[in-house]
Amino acid sequence: MKLIFFTILMLLFVCAHAKEDGDEITFEDFALNIGDRIDLGNYGIEFVDVQSVKDGLAIFKISQAGGALEEQRVMLLDSGNTFDGGAEEGGLTITLMDIFDDQSAKVRVEYKKDLGTPRKRTIERSKVARDIPNLVVEKIFDRSRLTLGEDVKVTVTVKNLGSGTASEIQVEDLPPLPEFAYIAGFPPKIKNSLEPGESDTAIYVINAVKEGPVKVPSIQVKYKDSKKNPKSNFSSPFDAMVDPKGRPELDIKIMPIEAIPNGGKSRLNVSIANVGSMPATKIQIQSEIKPSEGLESSGLDKTYFEILPGSEETYSPELVGKRTGNYTIILKATYSDGGQAMLKDGQTEVVVLEREYKYLYLLVIVPIIAIVAWIFKRHREYKY
Repeated sequence: MKLIFFTILMLLFVCAHAKEDGDEITFEDFALNIGDRIDLGNYGIEFVDVQSVKDGLAIFKISQAGGALEEQRVMLLDSGNTFDGGAEEGGLTITLMDIFDDQSAKVRVEYKKDLGTPRKRTIERSKVARDIPNLVVEKIFDRSRLTLGEDVKVTVTVKNLGSGTASEIQVEDLPPLPEFAYIAGFPPKIKNSLEPGESDTAIYVINAVKEGPVKVPSIQVKYKDSKKNPKSNFSSPFDAMVDPKGRPELDIKIMPIEAIPNGGKSRLNVSIANVGSMPATKIQIQSEIKPSEGLESSGLDKTYFEILPGSEETYSPELVGKRTGNYTIILKATYSDGGQAMLKDGQTEVVVLEREYKYLYLLVIVPIIAIVAWIFKRHREYKY
């Protein structure tokens, strides 16, 4: 009797342990090519396609015998996908572990042991290139450094590097960047379909309205292959810089001159240089002499249409001294940077000497001559 009781306990223990083993969750990794299939219990897992190597997207079809389950799903790299509640509920958990290229990937299948042993079925394929499009998209500025208020050309290029036709092409270049005003050609328009090796380009123009560094994000191209499977790709982001708007800056230099005799003439050498980074336009130079009488000028005022950055204009007006004294010559230059009026001034001092009268020298010389004559006369008298 004891032997029978002990045997029953052992059987119950073995059954419980077997049930516990069947509930245990395990997994297995598989390297698959497109078209390969994994059979597990009444489940079938088929690797359909790689949607995007760059974005880590692949398409799998999961089915169950009898049609209880049939679903095609886009799976994201390193993201678990559950079917029939997942492995813990007796279903499947499938994770895309890696994408090797546009035709192969690695997948992990998690399941309860009582489902059985998964078996991989390899589909025989020819080595002929598959009918798969592969669009790459590029967005570039014609220069990465520009000045506030300048226009820049943006070029968007889409090229089909694959072996199949890409259709229903859409380029998503949104939202617009707040650092720019969009002038013409936006949004970019690309052909609806591209054959293998074919490319298309769109150009639009924007204007820099905010200075500082700019991070230009990726743009996305969406398309479909011949089986109408959705695919996508992204451009590479890049940086640009908008510098503050350049300005013209005039520098007025007046060379000092020697004192002018009363009634004499002299020339003043004046140079107007643009030391800024933009052209100065509509330049008018007006003069003022303090005090206003006693020093006359000719050609002191001047007008120039434009002085380019790094350029210089010179002129030499004539001065005539009419009255003894110290004079200040002030030159004021008004000019434009293309919109805003600007002002620059410069000044110098000019001295007009007193007039020299020659008869004053005679007043000094005559007494001297008289003294010399008297001495000479006395000398002769004493000699005799």
